[in-house]
Amino acid sequence: MNKIMKLCTSIFVIVMLYSCNQDIDRFNNADNYIYFNMPFVLNQYGKETSVRQDSLSYSFALDDISVTSYVFKIPINTVGLAHSQERTYRVEVVADSSNVTDADWDKSCIENLTIKSDSLRDTLYVKVFRSEKIRSQWCHIVFRLLPNENFQLGDEKLLTAKISFSDILTPPDWWNKWQGVFGDFCREKFVKWQEIYYLGADPNVETIGGPGLGKPLYWDNMPYYAMSSWYPSTFMFVRIMKQYFIDNEVYPDEDTSKPRVLLP
Repeated sequence: MNKIMKLCTSIFVIVMLYSCNQDIDRFNNADNYIYFNMPFVLNQYGKETSVRQDSLSYSFALDDISVTSYVFKIPINTVGLAHSQERTYRVEVVADSSNVTDADWDKSCIENLTIKSDSLRDTLYVKVFRSEKIRSQWCHIVFRLLPNENFQLGDEKLLTAKISFSDILTPPDWWNKWQGVFGDFCREKFVKWQEIYYLGADPNVETIGGPGLGKPLYWDNMPYYAMSSWYPSTFMFVRIMKQYFIDNEVYPDEDTSKPRVLLP
């Protein structure tokens, strides 16, 4: 009886080992998946949620005029075992969801894509340009992964990635309240104000009201009221900026046909 039990056990072990080897072969050969590993959305406390971002965006609006390009970094992940050889993967542009021309981006970035040997990840580097077009509209590119001999497609929700970019500068929410102090909004004023009234320049905090109550005053947490008697330290920095534009001839977009940038 014991001999029969031992024989059955041996046969069972052999069958299990064979099945495991077959599973590994299937996993290596067929069950390699690829997907865009887009970042997770953060909650109000700065913690990751279970929801992924559906797009990445960038604005040249606050960059120096010498900045002419930007590189998006889109993470690519795979599921399966790493291989000792490089494996190619494919990405296409979804034309009916994109509005770019060759002047707006470097389309060679989606050519000859590979997951390096002994790796499960890659990064898709997409170089976009500060073209004239994006001064008046947002450009969008939607990428889609394609299956090939190396990879099947992963989760359907993670098969596309969208990037958006522009050179459009919009006033911050607080500008209207402060327009009597700063005048009409323009890039040059906003950039200079960020440079002058940076976080830490003013030791005071908001004490009167608003969403920034109790937080340090700086360009992105402006005083609740635009009143010099209530916020003398802020207006000290305003005077510094006003004097800067008096002493330096600055024109919107370096266009001397337009009026100089000055504060009221």
